[in-house]
Amino acid sequence: METKTDLAEKFAQLYYAEVDPEELAAREPRDLQGAAAAQLAFARRFPGGTKVRAYNPLREQHGWQSTHTVVEIVNDDMPFLVDSVTMEANRQGLTLHLVVHPVLRVTRDASGELVEVSAPGDSTTGRLESFMHLEVDRQTDPAKLAELESGIAKVLADVAAAVKDWRAMQARMVDVLSRIESARSAVPHAELEEGRAFLAWLLDHHFTFLGCRDYELATVNGEDVLRIVPGSGLGILRVEARGNRFSALAPDSA
Repeated sequence: METKTDLAEKFAQLYYAEVDPEELAAREPRDLQGAAAAQLAFARRFPGGTKVRAYNPLREQHGWQSTHTVVEIVNDDMPFLVDSVTMEANRQGLTLHLVVHPVLRVTRDASGELVEVSAPGDSTTGRLESFMHLEVDRQTDPAKLAELESGIAKVLADVAAAVKDWRAMQARMVDVLSRIESARSAVPHAELEEGRAFLAWLLDHHFTFLGCRDYELATVNGEDVLRIVPGSGLGILRVEARGNRFSALAPDSA
């Protein structure tokens, strides 16, 4: 087991291992050390899932400083994390000035306390975790900092749902393809083949499945509506929409 000092030194080395040296040279060494130490402290206890905080580091309070607002994230490692967080920051009108994103192999005790950390290829024990340090335009309004945290947390929850369910969504598409033969009597052959080829192309790693949900076509008070099939949602569509139907369908939707 590593001592706290050894762990802090090793973490800092791994933390900046893939950052552009020019980015590091432009910053005060004590601020680089402080940022790594802050991230480590934030990540010390982590049971899994997502942790996010946005704040403005001050030397007298945090031991280091930045001219930007800092966002620290600890997350189970999975695809799409950096792109998703970047898009959310941009959606909120913020520019990213620095992104540090090491993926490390981590060993934790039963309470989620960090015990050891290593490069992903240096060990086969523990699990992979994503550590993100983002610097964005400085925000001083506490409400804006809270909005930034909640927005990123929501986006990462969507990513987790999509990643967890992607095999199930692919299986749903395979099932649709297997049942397409039953439409032969009602759909022209050329149109059916085009649709089948398109769905097969999507399945061949040409599409990122984020969510899916089943609907049934019904008539309510003389109006065609799509009603959600309860429990059919996967990925980001797991949660049922408010209400259970969509009305006023376009003429070519029915």
